[in-house]
Amino acid sequence: MLGGVCAGLARRFGVPVKPIRVLAVVSIAPAAIGLLAYTACWALVPRTGEDRSVAARVLSDRREVQIVLAVSTVMLAVLITLVAIGVQGPGAFAWPLLLSTAGLLCVWRGASDDERERLQSRLSTTPLIGAATATSWRTVLLRACIGGALVLVGVALLSKIGELRGAAIGVFIGIVSVSAGFLMMFAPWWLRTLRDLANERRQRVRAQERADVAAHLHDSVLQTLLLIQKAASQPTEVVRLALNQERELRHWLFDPPQRHAHAGAASFVTLASDIERDVEEDYGIGVELIVVGDCEPDDALRALLAAGREAAVNAAKWSATTTISMFAEVEPEQVSLFVRDVGHGFDPDTVPGDRKGIAHSIVERMARHGGQATIRSSPGAGTEVELVVPRHAAP
Repeated sequence: MLGGVCAGLARRFGVPVKPIRVLAVVSIAPAAIGLLAYTACWALVPRTGEDRSVAARVLSDRREVQIVLAVSTVMLAVLITLVAIGVQGPGAFAWPLLLSTAGLLCVWRGASDDERERLQSRLSTTPLIGAATATSWRTVLLRACIGGALVLVGVALLSKIGELRGAAIGVFIGIVSVSAGFLMMFAPWWLRTLRDLANERRQRVRAQERADVAAHLHDSVLQTLLLIQKAASQPTEVVRLALNQERELRHWLFDPPQRHAHAGAASFVTLASDIERDVEEDYGIGVELIVVGDCEPDDALRALLAAGREAAVNAAKWSATTTISMFAEVEPEQVSLFVRDVGHGFDPDTVPGDRKGIAHSIVERMARHGGQATIRSSPGAGTEVELVVPRHAAP
């Protein structure tokens, strides 16, 4: 009923499905041959409505093949270890169970999304297996009792290794029983822990992506909207700004690989010079740039440059000065960038809460990449923004 093999055989030969299922269960007894045959049919015969079998999907994916081979190798090592410690012969059930387990793993890794969803739904309704993933106190108690019983049976069998010399089946069943008992008791907790860690990692990545998008929109789109407002009386300039912003935003949203490749190909000095040119062209204000040293920018350095661009744009918009100074220094341990102006200045403690330029585009952006932003300003004394990000020394 799990794989549909018996139903497929019954349909193929035109016979009722129940006798086929009874025969399949009975055939497990002689050395697990029936289980091996069932698993082989499940893996090798394509499912109705699908053009490829489970085995074909696994063989077409190198990573899945490596996983199946790795687990099979571990199980094979267990059998070889039994022989090495003096247990003669792996037993009649050992090899069919080994091959069947590898086949079932192949089925799980290579099943289509629809078949995997059906398997999960069917397993969750199975009395014993379904209870293994439930969290109510009754199912937890049942799981603990069954797991404890399996461990006791396995320990009892393993304690008779000397008496079973030459018959590995008792040892093998003991190992399987102990392993199944521990899995029954602790596997749900392990799975929940792994699932929680994966969810937390996904949420953290999503939060960082949202923060990066918000920072980029503030740096790019909102600044362009401000320029459009200032050039409202010049239709040609408005169209030029809008087209440039649309092209840049499309490139940033829908072509990230080329964007990162292009950014990675440029040097730190080149990217800093781009900031100088863009601010001068967009705001008609002079930018004095000095860069000491150079290096290939990584994500942290690109974040530093983006924060420096935001600081320079803020100075161009609000300082009412004619010149902005930018000084960058590339050192083996860190990279520093200073943006200074001698304009109006402001009190950082009185910035309204709805103004997110400094908080999101500068301070939080630097913190996300392990750096630090320090803003020194006071009314009438200008503003200095210090940005520092650590880097690894070049070999």
